[in-house]
Amino acid sequence: MVVSDLEKEAKPDPRDDHHDEEQGAPGQRSSSRRSLFRALVQDFGPIWFTWCMNAGILGTLLHQLPYQFHGLHVLSTIFFILSLILYVFFSGVYILKFAIYRRKAYDELLGNVVDLCLFPCWSIAFMTLVSFVTLVASRAPWGGHPFTILAVAMWWIVTAWSFSMLVFVFTILIQRHTILDRQLPTLIIIPAVGVATLAAVGGLVTCLAHDISAGLAVPIIVMSICAVGVGIILGMMLYTYLFHQLLAKGWPAPPQTATLFILVGPVGQSAAALQLIGQAADTQGHFAAYSKGFLFTKSAAYSFHVACLLMALLMTGLGAVWLAFAFCAMLDRAYHRQLVWAPTWNAVIFPTATLATSTLLLGSELDSPFFRVVTVVIIVFLLLVFFLNICFTLWGIFKGQLLIVRDDPRQKGEVDERPKAS
Repeated sequence: MVVSDLEKEAKPDPRDDHHDEEQGAPGQRSSSRRSLFRALVQDFGPIWFTWCMNAGILGTLLHQLPYQFHGLHVLSTIFFILSLILYVFFSGVYILKFAIYRRKAYDELLGNVVDLCLFPCWSIAFMTLVSFVTLVASRAPWGGHPFTILAVAMWWIVTAWSFSMLVFVFTILIQRHTILDRQLPTLIIIPAVGVATLAAVGGLVTCLAHDISAGLAVPIIVMSICAVGVGIILGMMLYTYLFHQLLAKGWPAPPQTATLFILVGPVGQSAAALQLIGQAADTQGHFAAYSKGFLFTKSAAYSFHVACLLMALLMTGLGAVWLAFAFCAMLDRAYHRQLVWAPTWNAVIFPTATLATSTLLLGSELDSPFFRVVTVVIIVFLLLVFFLNICFTLWGIFKGQLLIVRDDPRQKGEVDERPKAS
């Protein structure tokens, strides 16, 4: 989810240009050039955590794919390990940025609406590691129950982190930024995606973590219900503004058209979360084992499961509509020869993968070949986009246009020109 390059070009005196051409303007060039390390750290933004999110959710989908073949779990583990390596590296760079530049880095974050909306990607990326511990480490012969405890602890940590991110982002937006409804960035919905993802990962932990007890599972289920409620309701409120913006202004500009896929995220992830929570309560028997109060009983678990499944179907339908809108926008750009690759194409994978997670679970819950085939088709599409993004991103880094940009726009008095999402 990435990118609008805003450029403000100063207009120097033509005589100065002629002098610079003769002299080569060595002083100006050297003053704006930075070392590789400084360029990496100073310009690093939360957008890069989307790579961890994308690799992590693809690893989850491949691990749970209904049509398994030899080596698929190995491929899934590779994606998980890639997510882990990138997360550790990016987190180290981001923390180093705040350690070195301190107040300046903090002010840049708060003053940039795009980076502020992307800030929750840091915690969302951490959630993919919780999925990795749950699906791979806790169920491996060398893993077991200790990794289940680790997954539970990680989930509670990211719960506090995720809700803190939600409150922080919207508080700063309210305090420091006045944004007209027609100028809201699509990225403003990411905090809602974050809490919905929290609920989905909570459902995953309670369903698939090795030998998790009802005492550990039920509190996670309760908090996941709260999180999915926030994700759905907050997402619906923001949908009204963003849909109004589409009707009033049309499709986003070509470099930002791919950000429309973000709209799939809240409902897609909420649908997956509801199904996993329902399975944890009923199929996994956590409500029956807990057996306290009115809700946490075996008799209530079945009705609760059915209600979750019906809500998930509603959310999946809406997610499919948003996905159709996004594809129509991309096809329209392609028809008018305006379709260009930009780092915003990272926005395609994670939100669409949330819908694939929902269809994957529906294929299992309803024993539906249709949903299974749809899931496979979506995953193949997402893998193609993922590797396409890798190629263009590596090329951009090689050319000095992404991640490490040696020329410092701050010293030129320009707006931050590094890639951003919008």
